Amino acid sequence: MSNMVWGLGIGAAIGYGASRVMDLATGWFLEHQSEASRQREVEVAPGGTPVVAGKKLAEMVGRNVTDAEASRISLFVHRSLGVVYGIAAAALVRAGTRPFQAGIVTGVTAFLLVDEGLSSAAFTPPPRAYPIESHLRGVVGHLTFGVAAGAMLAIARRLGAMKTF
Repeated sequence: MSNMVWGLGIGAAIGYGASRVMDLATGWFLEHQSEASRQREVEVAPGGTPVVAGKKLAEMVGRNVTDAEASRISLFVHRSLGVVYGIAAAALVRAGTRPFQAGIVTGVTAFLLVDEGLSSAAFTPPPRAYPIESHLRGVVGHLTFGVAAGAMLAIARRLGAMKTF
């Protein structure tokens, strides 16, 4: 197997792991949000943003799904995007970017392009409908993703798992 393929495989694993760490951070943040901001999120996106997005994705292929199914669809997409972000961060490192810089740039870019851009344009209510705390949770989550991915990329490089890193 080529070193590049191996490196991208490690990037995928790192992206998956970093997405799990991100979930811990956003879960913690959500628990500490004000009751008013959590209530506003329920008003804006009944069932939660993941359910709204999952239902819209299912509708795009002609399916009507339950909230539980929509939530699973959304989680699958979230994990898949994490894998893609990990691969992107690994590719940046392979191209000469430092691991933490690659992780943070990838996390911030994902937040801006996917969460605040594509997702709100196609699947969820517009960003201005959500309370500021919701956006701050996204920032914290994606920065956590970036730091976690950067740390894992630095470890992988230090351990020689990716010879070109």
